Amino acid sequence: MKVKIIVVETGEKVDALIREGAKSEIPSLHDEWYFDLAKQLKRLPNATGYILVKEDTPNIVEGCMIFQLVGKEKPVMAYLEVAPHNRVSPKKHENIAGCLIAFAFKQSLIRGVGHHQGILNFWVGEERKEDEEKLINLYKTKYNAVQIGNSPVLEIADETGEELIRKYLG
Repeated sequence: MKVKIIVVETGEKVDALIREGAKSEIPSLHDEWYFDLAKQLKRLPNATGYILVKEDTPNIVEGCMIFQLVGKEKPVMAYLEVAPHNRVSPKKHENIAGCLIAFAFKQSLIRGVGHHQGILNFWVGEERKEDEEKLINLYKTKYNAVQIGNSPVLEIADETGEELIRKYLG
């Protein structure tokens, strides 16, 4: 799926692509990512790894997301991470996470079954509680995710997901 991301230095929107990543393309700790996404993808049943790459640099992964169908029906964004060069200051690109979250919600519409269709769940887990709360608040404010009670589980559904699709996927 074609998307646009923003080059932070210039503010220019550039063409990018979200696609299923080959096993060799899924990032790992060896690539200085926080998560060993390659390892997680292997262990999760009914999971697919997606990468976001710029069209002019298709060998550089800008972000990665693992989408899982729990019980073959419940859509879950199991992992989401932007590349190390997009999370440190000064980062290279913007809108990576937004594009991947919107794409995951779109997958929930396509692949979710029954009452799970169009509901994307995801879990926020950080080593430090204050980092977890900060990330939960980011998802709530920037992407309008809804927190399930006091748990670290968040959900995107209905109009919120459709709004993300319009904003990030066009």
